Amino acid sequence: MAIFAFSFVYRVLLMLWAGFPPGADIGLHNSVIYSIINTGPTNFLYNHYHIGGGVSLTFPGYHIFTAGAMMLTGLPEYLTHVIVVCFFSSLTVICIFLITKKSWSTSAALIAAFLATISRFDLEMLLWAGYPNIITLMLIPLTFYLYMQKNRFSKIPFLVSTSILVASLFLTHSLSVAMFGGITVAVALFVVLYPKKFESTRKTALYWLLSIALGVVLVLPFLVQAIPTYLSQYGSSEITGATLAARILPLEIVLPLFGVFIAFFVFSKKFYNKILTLPAFFLSLWVFLPLILTQSYLIGIPVDYNRFMYFLILPTLIFMAVLIDYGSAFFAKIINTHSINNTNYLNLKRITSALTIKRLYIIFALCFLLFSFVAIPIFMTPALETGHTIQNFYQAMTPPGWDAIQWAKTNTPPNAVFVADAWYGWWFSGFAQRPTLSAVDPQYLTVNREVDNATFARTLLDTNYIIDNGYIQIRNDGGYIARHNPEILVVQNWTYYPQSFFNFNNENTKIEYQIKGHSQPAINIAELPVKDMQIETNTQQAKITIVHGNDHFNYTATATIYQNVRFANLTTTLSSLHPEVTFNRIHINIETTGFQIPNNNQATIAIVETGTKSFGQLIFSTPPENVNLITDGTPKIIKTIELTYFLADRSEGEIQMLSGAYSASNNPTLYTNAVAINDAFSQITIDNLTTALQPMEKSCNWTNFDYRTELQTRNIAYVIWRLSDSTEAEIIPKFSRDPMFSLVFINKEVAIFRVNGDSKQT
Repeated sequence: MAIFAFSFVYRVLLMLWAGFPPGADIGLHNSVIYSIINTGPTNFLYNHYHIGGGVSLTFPGYHIFTAGAMMLTGLPEYLTHVIVVCFFSSLTVICIFLITKKSWSTSAALIAAFLATISRFDLEMLLWAGYPNIITLMLIPLTFYLYMQKNRFSKIPFLVSTSILVASLFLTHSLSVAMFGGITVAVALFVVLYPKKFESTRKTALYWLLSIALGVVLVLPFLVQAIPTYLSQYGSSEITGATLAARILPLEIVLPLFGVFIAFFVFSKKFYNKILTLPAFFLSLWVFLPLILTQSYLIGIPVDYNRFMYFLILPTLIFMAVLIDYGSAFFAKIINTHSINNTNYLNLKRITSALTIKRLYIIFALCFLLFSFVAIPIFMTPALETGHTIQNFYQAMTPPGWDAIQWAKTNTPPNAVFVADAWYGWWFSGFAQRPTLSAVDPQYLTVNREVDNATFARTLLDTNYIIDNGYIQIRNDGGYIARHNPEILVVQNWTYYPQSFFNFNNENTKIEYQIKGHSQPAINIAELPVKDMQIETNTQQAKITIVHGNDHFNYTATATIYQNVRFANLTTTLSSLHPEVTFNRIHINIETTGFQIPNNNQATIAIVETGTKSFGQLIFSTPPENVNLITDGTPKIIKTIELTYFLADRSEGEIQMLSGAYSASNNPTLYTNAVAINDAFSQITIDNLTTALQPMEKSCNWTNFDYRTELQTRNIAYVIWRLSDSTEAEIIPKFSRDPMFSLVFINKEVAIFRVNGDSKQT
């Protein structure tokens, strides 16, 4: 109980160290709670606020309990979350103690309980707010303990208690149900087949399965609705692609843990004098099943594979505790025996007589625990500052952020739709109780309808326009910020996420011009006001046009892509507004990275990026006066392409080039050295000079994004941007300078813009 009390206090302090609990998912949980207690009929499968509101697959067991705690105590919402989840997390310490005591010994159980108290996996799940999973990580070992203690119960109390626990699992976390059910059914099957080997009975195994069946019956009304919704809404091609690209757990991390699976049978032989015992088999399967499922990406199952690691941490801690217990007892016995038999001096005999086996055991156990804290990264201790570091990493809420939530809750309509970044958006939707489209990556989503809203939010906060024909993608931030004007991205054939290849930054595009023959200071495009921005699309092509200008001239940049073509047409036009204005030169800098493919033809530059195995090429329809390649590193990698065009003091000028970037071969032998790269891509570079605009055989779907149309179609009322030293100067003008938006709230960390739906670009 002392360890339990320490565990609870440690968790509460860690979560409230910064004033607000860390993690973004707490906002999701609060939005579920307010969707449940909202007026009108309760629908556990509908969330009014998360990712804009709609169908939800967040199982409500934790939220029903916490909603009751909120209404009974009247505590602040986030504080109630902290107390509830820390209490259940600390109960896990008691559960691991009980299972280890039942399986091995009391001394090993105490060590296991202390290890669980500072287990990084459990604490880190608290910090990123995986609260329902925390609850089920307590329910699973508690249920397994009751299964092991079946003989101590009569039939009715056993079935009542275990079926309620199983029902709670089914109501709280779907993935935990799969893990619990898989382990239980597998163990029960072996007990039914070989009851004598496990010193159990077939009736015991059947009672386990009966408790699962009764638990399902208790929550059957919910499951009848949840299962069809889950099957129809779970996952999408975007979720699958993003998960496979970002959440894979490497096999080299998993393989060593199979040693734990084997070790339980070794310990069973040591303590029970037989390899196959029920506790050892339970714990070994508890390790084996999650380990196997971490590699389910090999057959394309779209789940968060890292989550399976949380399920095997408890049996791993039990393994470590038994190992420490056995090692401490072994060394204590050896030293005690050696000291008694070999000490000849009276003073040493007095000292060694005081070092009993029990005291030596305690010394060794403490030394092993100290070594584990220092050398094994699965623990989170204040002494190593890992607790504070990880807590700070997951911290998503601050007092200024909380003030913005309170402002919105007071000053905006309840049905106003907001757009925000991923972490803050989840908090905002749950605690402001406003429908919020959060810019969440697909691998963190579960429902099909969430993907579209989250993709929109992510795109809106990043750029203004996107055109994508399935072969090449172009992004343009518009005229209010100089960052991607435009950016050419590779649509990779091996990952969900496109990769930037060529980037045109208006800060680095400069114009030299004259008025009445007098040279004027060179001006970069970012300094020119925006006169027009538009996107035009049809079935054959898509075009982004941005017009800058002042009282003397206009600068028009157009990016066009065509159906099934891997190259884009980039056209720059300069036109004077008065006869006395003439143009001398224009300097265009293109940011890139990769190795240049040597080529004698000055009309093109080809580059290979070996890390992403992608190929990019510029073909100059209008030859530049000068080309300068800025390189970095050895071997030399091109970082910037500087182009200078001579306009001969004309009042009009046009520059055209083709830009393409696409996935190259995945064959690693093509990238071993410069010679291999040149041999593989030299002919491709030459062929593209004549075939760049020829359509590819495979037809792909278009993807276009126009921020104005999307804002109005989705009825977006407000956009939230969180400020920081690195992003404030770069991104905030995208909203503050655009007449589509009006700043209505700002503090040192959060700016809220109202969307002016009737504004016209002028």
